[in-house]
Amino acid sequence: MARGHNNGITILLGVKDLKIGEVIEYEDRIVVKASLKKREEICPYCGSANLYKHGKGRTREILHTWSRGKRVYLELNLCRWKCKSCKHTFSEGRDLIRPHSRITKVAEVEALWQLKDRSFAQVGRDLGISYSTLRRLLERLIDDNMVSSILDEDEIHLGIDEHSFRHQDLVHTVTEVRERKMLGVLRDDRIATLREFLTNIPKDKVKEVCIDLKESLKKLAQEMFPQAQVVADAFHVIADANKRMDEARRIEQDIYQKRKVKIPKKIFLIGRDKLSEEKKQKVDELLNRYPTLQGFYWTKEKIRELYRQKDREEAAKLLDNIIFNLKIADDAELVRWGNTLKKWREPILNYFHNGTTNGYTEGCNTKIKMLKRISYGLRNVEVYWRKMLLGFIPRRECFHTY
Repeated sequence: MARGHNNGITILLGVKDLKIGEVIEYEDRIVVKASLKKREEICPYCGSANLYKHGKGRTREILHTWSRGKRVYLELNLCRWKCKSCKHTFSEGRDLIRPHSRITKVAEVEALWQLKDRSFAQVGRDLGISYSTLRRLLERLIDDNMVSSILDEDEIHLGIDEHSFRHQDLVHTVTEVRERKMLGVLRDDRIATLREFLTNIPKDKVKEVCIDLKESLKKLAQEMFPQAQVVADAFHVIADANKRMDEARRIEQDIYQKRKVKIPKKIFLIGRDKLSEEKKQKVDELLNRYPTLQGFYWTKEKIRELYRQKDREEAAKLLDNIIFNLKIADDAELVRWGNTLKKWREPILNYFHNGTTNGYTEGCNTKIKMLKRISYGLRNVEVYWRKMLLGFIPRRECFHTY
């Protein structure tokens, strides 16, 4: 154990209103005896300065920061006051520590910053803070959305997608795709929950809403933001084409199952422009052998070609041609595909105005998967969405410590 008066400790503590006394260093922690500088107190409930001391304060050790692998505690005796006007009692030092808390606001911010990309168990073990305290901090300091970060923008370009919270349980992710900002991770994938969230966003500022091919999302976007363009995400349109291609391949394979036929998968899903001449010849041989797949394969390729068009007018001609050929096809599945593309014609073509995609939103979902893995799984959905939002906070100053 070492004792002394360390002038450098004042800089470490980072609190202007503290008088630093004796510093005691133990094997596992550092204790700084300190007191608050005198100042005029004001009642936090009514703003009155008509106060008197109420009872005796008690000396407490309060976790404040960490130095050289050791926890640094402030040993403080906080005076209690009573307001003559409203009769409330309170302790001094509310700028430093919350009522009934065992850690200062500085320690709260540090703990959350550590929790940003680590698990509760890791942070709790290294910082000496319990899971329940960390969870309370998360609930208190992390807002249920980050919409305030875009309220000053002249235009808002929304991206909406979903990801898996736990097994089959899905939740929505909402972003600003142009400014590349996370706005919210919702509690579930219900349209009612999403509608409630979107009411926080100024309707007149939303210019685009980029979504996947879900009719319920399209209807909601048109209802909530009637002046905005709904954009069908290009990745999802192509992914839908690949899915239909593969489903046709699997059905065809099942028909020939007795002959133990295995139709290759990957070669049909790779864009034809990326195949070697040898691979193209292989595809053509397979299509001749299984003619049922031809309509699906060439439609899939034309949809890929659609996104290589130079403008909306050229894209509209090609898309209309695709829809026409699908609707006169003999295969009922191809006809259904044509009907789907017809319903989504405008959102698909709206891509060609600004080239807006949900790429950033998909990137956020990938980061969320990483955060889930680091966190070793989270069962409580309330803790889950707050922990995920925490991972997207860019700076410590963004934490609300009031």
